[in-house]
Amino acid sequence: MTHKTEIRAFRLAGDRPVAEVLRGFADDAGVVCLRGSWAGGSDLIASEPLTVHSGQAGDVPAAWAPGAEGLPAQAAVLTALREQPLVVGIPPGPHYVGGGWFGVLGYPTGRALHGLPDGSVDRSDRATSLDGSTPSDSLASLDRPGLDGSAPLDRPASWLAYYDHVLRYDRAQQVWWFEALWTPERAAELARRQRLFAERLRAPAIRRSYCAGPFTGAAPDPHVQAVERCITHIRAGDIFQVNIALRLDAEFNGSTVDLFADVSDELRPAFGAYVDTGSGTLAGFSPELFLRRRGRTVTTAPIKGTRPRTGIADDREAEVLRDSVKDAAENVMIVDLMRNDLGRVCGPGSVTAPALLEIQPHPGVWHLVSTVAGVLPDGLDDADLIAATFPPGSVTGAPKTRAMQLIDTYEDTPRQAFTGSVGFVSPVYGAEWSVTIRSFEIGARTITLWAGGGITVDSVPIEEWRECLIKARPLLRAAGFRLAAAAYLRGEPAAEVDRPPQVVSAGGAASLGRTESWSPGWPAGSGGELPDPAAGVLETVLVRGGHLVALADHLARLERSCRELYGLPLPPDLIAMVTGRAGGFSDARLRIVLTPVGERLDVEVTVAPLTGPTGVRQLVTADRPAGVWRHKYADRRWLAAAEQGDALPLFVDADGHVLETSRGNVFVVGPDGLRTPPADDAILPGVTRRLVLDAAFDLGIPLRIEPVPLALIRSGYGVFTTSAISRLTHIDMLDGEPLPAAGELERSIAAAMCVRE
Repeated sequence: MTHKTEIRAFRLAGDRPVAEVLRGFADDAGVVCLRGSWAGGSDLIASEPLTVHSGQAGDVPAAWAPGAEGLPAQAAVLTALREQPLVVGIPPGPHYVGGGWFGVLGYPTGRALHGLPDGSVDRSDRATSLDGSTPSDSLASLDRPGLDGSAPLDRPASWLAYYDHVLRYDRAQQVWWFEALWTPERAAELARRQRLFAERLRAPAIRRSYCAGPFTGAAPDPHVQAVERCITHIRAGDIFQVNIALRLDAEFNGSTVDLFADVSDELRPAFGAYVDTGSGTLAGFSPELFLRRRGRTVTTAPIKGTRPRTGIADDREAEVLRDSVKDAAENVMIVDLMRNDLGRVCGPGSVTAPALLEIQPHPGVWHLVSTVAGVLPDGLDDADLIAATFPPGSVTGAPKTRAMQLIDTYEDTPRQAFTGSVGFVSPVYGAEWSVTIRSFEIGARTITLWAGGGITVDSVPIEEWRECLIKARPLLRAAGFRLAAAAYLRGEPAAEVDRPPQVVSAGGAASLGRTESWSPGWPAGSGGELPDPAAGVLETVLVRGGHLVALADHLARLERSCRELYGLPLPPDLIAMVTGRAGGFSDARLRIVLTPVGERLDVEVTVAPLTGPTGVRQLVTADRPAGVWRHKYADRRWLAAAEQGDALPLFVDADGHVLETSRGNVFVVGPDGLRTPPADDAILPGVTRRLVLDAAFDLGIPLRIEPVPLALIRSGYGVFTTSAISRLTHIDMLDGEPLPAAGELERSIAAAMCVRE
């Protein structure tokens, strides 16, 4: 497109709402609608494109870099962005768009840019199950249809369409504009389209119905397993951060235009986007800006850090997010990644971070947002800019290519539009792209919603699962959709994903914004039979040769519990107090108890020498009430009462799955490796358990993190338990029946852990 073009803008009469106007475009081809903060606060509608360019599947060569002659096949769609007319006579007005390339850049295009083979999802790190199946039932039995009912999705990875006219609503002035990239050969057609758009602004809207659901895919175990495995990679130094998502699917019928119109009216997203490619539809409600280019200035605003907005304690949740060290570290890591990405194409010294860690409200959530900017030098264009930065770092991880490899490994199905980008490149305005999150991907009979979060070394696996559903919930509610009733977490409906309120001690209610105490998920009528979180939390640390074993891990777990339960950080002098008390002891047990008193935590540290054997080698099965057991409560009366003589209770849930003992976690040993329950609300995320996961990773021992049926142990599998003091304890007896003797696998792990100490 080298011919000369001028932009013409015509003010149209009418004040019909954007959603109502959009419904009038439902029967057009290639409909695109951008709502929210686009183009300086405009809503854009376009249809009937002049040409379409889409990525094609195929073998992909090595990663492409800015300035290279060619692009990988799946990324060749970016070359379309270089086909722009030369626009002359641009009138005053900062927000004119006129037309240009609009569409979707799918995640597979990003995979191609990073040299990852198309369509080959590597899950070799997922070990076979102990019973020989691969993968586990919890991962393999999910029904994952594609957007058109097939699997996997067969629409193009990316889709860009060129429009020489748009309908723009300036929200500040509340005025509709017909804008066109005017050429003599298109003059008659553009005049006809102007009249048509004017008629649509006056015509009554036709509302059409839609329905979907229930959505499947919200079961926690697969996601928790993936998160735990990624934490292992992070602890091994393989990666700093990775974004892991779950996928929700349902049947869909009805009007996609009306779905987008209704949900965008309800949520008012910053970067709402509707794109109908003909073979699939994206209805997106993203809060996140990926790239904005005005002139030669480029801006990106990565989001990392999320807390729910409940309407009851919104200010408190914002403060929790502001004080979250984990979320701040996560955000800063992605800021550094985006600085690096922009630095690949922006001028030397031009990349800055003008805003860091801002708290912003978005539909249903608070987010932590930062801003990075740079200057694109002459000679480089939007294709170069996107190729250097795509896919967005906030939804992949750091380092980006390694994060994408782990995404391939640990997510159940390949991403499509999700975590790609939606937006436009205009020869008049510049370029603007959002991150494709909080989006429905819709086909002829199915609808998909992805939700994810950034995993760091401090991530709590079950809380990462909850964060996914917290992000998905506003979309489901706005559309009138729901999760399948089968999506449960130890009897808790997955739709109820609010975090529990904090405990309030005497004198602390005003500061924490609570007036009631909390029983963490205990059944009604439990009374004083179960642990009282107001009595505090504890950690028990092994002292060996004057050295506090895994102290950093113990303190990290303790701080997570204190912040979640009480909204308080660890006392600043705790480390000095603990290390001081441990001095002079060779083999000992150090105990830390933190108790909330008003707006502070009282500290008690005691040390006792170890005498005699520390591990119990016999277990008896026992029931335990459902509830939040992942905190180590100082009130251990209930657990002590459950212990029977020389045997420890092995708690089993209502479905016959093994949980943990009253003093530690459980591993099952079979001919094909290890198996241990996922770290959800039902078990304490043991420090020694985590060290076993690390050791298994280092040694290449196959490991399944998934529910463990009690029947598996009874069929002849071995068992060992882990705790901070007894470390690894082989179990000889279960309910009076002998279990297999310890083997080489256990000895190898024990030896590896000794080296780590």
